[in-house]
Amino acid sequence: MSERPVVIVGAGMAGLSAGCYARMNGYKATILEMHNIPGGLCTAWTRKGYKFDISMHMLTGSKSGPFYRMWQELGVMENRRFHYHDEMCTVESGDKKLSYSTDPALLEEQMVAHSPADAELSREFARLVGGPGMMGAASLDAPELIGPLTGAGMFLKILPLLGTFRRYGKQTVQEFAAKFTDPFLREAVRMFIDGPGWPMHRFPMVGLAGFLKSGVSEAGVPIGGSQQVALTIAERFKKLGGELRLKTRVTGVLVENDRVAGVKLADGSELRADETIWAGDGHTLIFDLLGGRYIDGRIRATYDRWTPVLPVVQVCLGVARDMTKEPARVCFRLDEPITVAGKEQAWLSVIHHSFDPTMAPAGKSAVEVWYASDHGWWERLAADRPRYEAEKQRIADATIAILDKRWPGFKQQVEVIDVATPHTYVRYTGNWQGSPDGWYITPENMRDNPLRKLPGLAGLWMAGQWTAPFTGTVLAALTGRQVIQLLCKQDRRKFQAQAR
Repeated sequence: MSERPVVIVGAGMAGLSAGCYARMNGYKATILEMHNIPGGLCTAWTRKGYKFDISMHMLTGSKSGPFYRMWQELGVMENRRFHYHDEMCTVESGDKKLSYSTDPALLEEQMVAHSPADAELSREFARLVGGPGMMGAASLDAPELIGPLTGAGMFLKILPLLGTFRRYGKQTVQEFAAKFTDPFLREAVRMFIDGPGWPMHRFPMVGLAGFLKSGVSEAGVPIGGSQQVALTIAERFKKLGGELRLKTRVTGVLVENDRVAGVKLADGSELRADETIWAGDGHTLIFDLLGGRYIDGRIRATYDRWTPVLPVVQVCLGVARDMTKEPARVCFRLDEPITVAGKEQAWLSVIHHSFDPTMAPAGKSAVEVWYASDHGWWERLAADRPRYEAEKQRIADATIAILDKRWPGFKQQVEVIDVATPHTYVRYTGNWQGSPDGWYITPENMRDNPLRKLPGLAGLWMAGQWTAPFTGTVLAALTGRQVIQLLCKQDRRKFQAQAR
């Protein structure tokens, strides 16, 4: 069988995954990446011995299930160690505190103690997040290829959740949280998924089913961080015979008679291929490079009505302080709000990686504070470099002052300060509006199938975070796998996936 040439744009999780599966199925695969390292958003940087990781605070499927099999196929599980948190986060306001334990009984006990009047709602919430979830019924196969027999098996697996779907319908987490009479629980329940550093607007309540298991106790944090995971998959791709070309920017798409024949590169050269897989920014492809010529009502509605996940300002601090006894993630209400990009923020979300010895020198900690922010505001400010740098420093100083109040002596222990903004994300990843995670998931779009093709245009496939809502690391990798499944179906090849 001849090795049909396939070019893949983007060496993030989706592109690396697509590349691996393309090679497993006999395609001649070349991945093009504009950055000098693979991984896309699955990356990190090191400053004076401190490593700051912007992605993968959990790896769904690291213990078992269908996604575990996918990670095996991509080589991720080989010699990989994970840390498993026993709580998701801690929420604090004044003298009140709630720890989101992975034990639903303990979580319920805490919530009822805070507000006996909300006992029924607290039990309902603890049962939902600690009960069965959708991950057990997930399939690695593209929905377009699922036949009656497989579909029936999946239906049997989700039978226990039918009551959950009926009960919550299109209800959001925010709407459910508003039912609590206790003001603290009202905020804390919302922050289970809709936190200050990573808000999730209108998150479907059904999406929380089984989250303590699928998102925490069975989703480990990879020791070494997300960059090491990405580098492992990149190495798997190269050992499978794939070609990875770094520092290679794609500036155009070759279209001949409504068929993509490859891509144009920044150096003026062309790379032709039978099939092109776009695993980069969706808006850049559809509207900039293709000029909006290949769209339909669904695509227009997606970009007009769906909301991109807000970009973040990420304050990274290297601190000569052992924080292993502190919650790995804590959200607390501020005495006075902090202003970021012209918007007051009343809560702070703090993450540390002290459980991972590779992230900081012994006895020290890599700490991150994230602020959801405004892309346009930062792009305008970046045009004036001195003001841009001064604003980053102001936010860092204000953040350190807050943390010094929370942990006395913190300010004097800060050894490294590094601030990333939405402008940083755009420069390094090319993501539209600096979004770190594509589209927000809502009750209206949560059942939509991924957008893989453009109408009227052959030879082009799409994978990654802009093809479906709430994609994240695991689903980005899955879209890469599924695109190759569909390509094999088109070419009448039997899809193959070999575990490592």
